[in-house]
Amino acid sequence: MANWQKVRGIIFDLFHTLVSLEVAKAPGQSTPQILGIDPDVWYQHWLKDPPDYVLGLVPVEVPIKRLAQKLNPAVREEQIQEALRTRHERFRHTLLNIESETLDGMRQLRSNGYRIGLISNCGFDEIAFWDESPLAPLFDIAVFSCKVKLKKPDKEIYLYTAEKLGLAPPECLYVGNGGSDELTGAERAGMTPVLLTRHLEAIRPAHITKVMPFARIYVRTVSDLKVLLDHKRILPANLQSGQHQPPHRPFPPPSP
Repeated sequence: MANWQKVRGIIFDLFHTLVSLEVAKAPGQSTPQILGIDPDVWYQHWLKDPPDYVLGLVPVEVPIKRLAQKLNPAVREEQIQEALRTRHERFRHTLLNIESETLDGMRQLRSNGYRIGLISNCGFDEIAFWDESPLAPLFDIAVFSCKVKLKKPDKEIYLYTAEKLGLAPPECLYVGNGGSDELTGAERAGMTPVLLTRHLEAIRPAHITKVMPFARIYVRTVSDLKVLLDHKRILPANLQSGQHQPPHRPFPPPSP
């Protein structure tokens, strides 16, 4: 468990933790719908696709075409181009339309003096509109895999981000949805892993119980995390130091 008095920084994941196409109600059909591929099959393969895309080594056209032709040999070039155009607009909408609760919670954490960082496994196209997002100014450092040529769960990307924040890893919480083994990676790097479930509830509720064992703390929203931190920082030290306490669950997760 975290030594709450020493927590000085909070590092967040981006997609499916702070934002998602689904919660933002991004307009248009999803990529697999346009390509005529079952969404579950598509996303299963997308997550296992070679890392050249998230490391910024190839543009998004490469993995989209690669998987489309593999999963639907009858796919047409026009479908691929439509999928790319729609995807671009959907990610733009998602980064520009952030839930007010998320923005308020982030502002409150900053006002409480925490250093705020971001680590995202992503391609250049997914963050093309990051600088226009209302989230962007709320971070002291944003680390994108495609730019630094590192990705979660590699230990180096967590250490790099902590260093940029001017903090040691044990001074940081890492908040994510559990994708890409990010919570395990954060703990190996010396951070305390926190599972945030707001977007998982809307996208993959059954996934929540699968990733719970890899988190030390569970919260539903960014505001919930702020409330938890406020509470923990005023507890007597002897109530915070137990290494064998179960994960803290201030807000019960939803049933899958």
